[in-house]
Amino acid sequence: MKKSALLLTVFVLFHKVNADIAPSPIEVKGIYTSDSCEIQMTTEYVYADLYNDSSIVSCTFELLNLGDSTTIQIGFPVMNFQYWYPGDYSDDDKSHFSIFVDNEMLTEDDIGVPPELDSIYNAYMHVHYIEKEYQRKRDSIYSANNVTEEDNIFYEYSTNPSDQVAREALEELFKWRETQPHLGSALWQAFRKQMQKGNFPWYVWKVHFDKNERKQIKVVYSLPSGQGYGADYRYFKYILETGSGWYGLIEKATIELQLHDIKLENLEEISPIGYQINRTDKTIKWSFINIEPSKEDDIYVSYYNTKERKEWEKYKRKRKKAIFLRKINPVNWVR
Repeated sequence: MKKSALLLTVFVLFHKVNADIAPSPIEVKGIYTSDSCEIQMTTEYVYADLYNDSSIVSCTFELLNLGDSTTIQIGFPVMNFQYWYPGDYSDDDKSHFSIFVDNEMLTEDDIGVPPELDSIYNAYMHVHYIEKEYQRKRDSIYSANNVTEEDNIFYEYSTNPSDQVAREALEELFKWRETQPHLGSALWQAFRKQMQKGNFPWYVWKVHFDKNERKQIKVVYSLPSGQGYGADYRYFKYILETGSGWYGLIEKATIELQLHDIKLENLEEISPIGYQINRTDKTIKWSFINIEPSKEDDIYVSYYNTKERKEWEKYKRKRKKAIFLRKINPVNWVR
């Protein structure tokens, strides 16, 4: 059978990553409640396994109800679980964290979103479902017609009667996708309006406290490391200030970072002051007593990867040279 190549041009939505773009800020944040209550966060213990490109963070909070019996909604603020996203919801968010109440792990059904975001969240999830369905149907068409996908842009398969069938099926699929909702500006604006309120809960769950009852809340995250402009450096940031919303002072707060594939000599900034470094165990530790945390207490550690730093310096030199050549011989440069 005679063979020939058929190129199908497809439109691909993607986020362009280059040295001129910095990723969305990656920050770890503690729990808080917007409900009125007399619940004190007596202790906060944060332990993070810090790797060059990621971290696994375990946050344990001891809470004491000093008021009457109550049921409150606990949550944590905006979390960015991946680069290049401005902080919207994603259908795999819940795979990046686990929540325990008195050592009992909550199910996904136990974890929701604030009422103000419920309709927005459902709209987001519907779009994610549609997009996955579109990908599934497209892959099914490729498989049924022996389509070979190359570089996400071009596709090659034999010229036989099924070619036309495949083309028509893809065209119909594309038409169907265009009738379905997208992450349009109206949805973005509604979402941003809520986010502008500040420390707005991202995901929430309900917890009941009897009078004088103590409960332990534990949240475990997996996150990419923070990344500076041009991947010049990486960082870890924990917003301790989140804990200031609870009743009274935090009697004891401890933050401990365990460095793994990060060299101590590659550390560039550590704040706030008052930390201890154990060079043998490669740990950095802060201890606070009777604290109402503010921004000045937020934990920040920056470091660099030798290979990434060299690549960034090489890029800057090449760019500087290109700018110089453009200045001395502008006629050879086309805008």
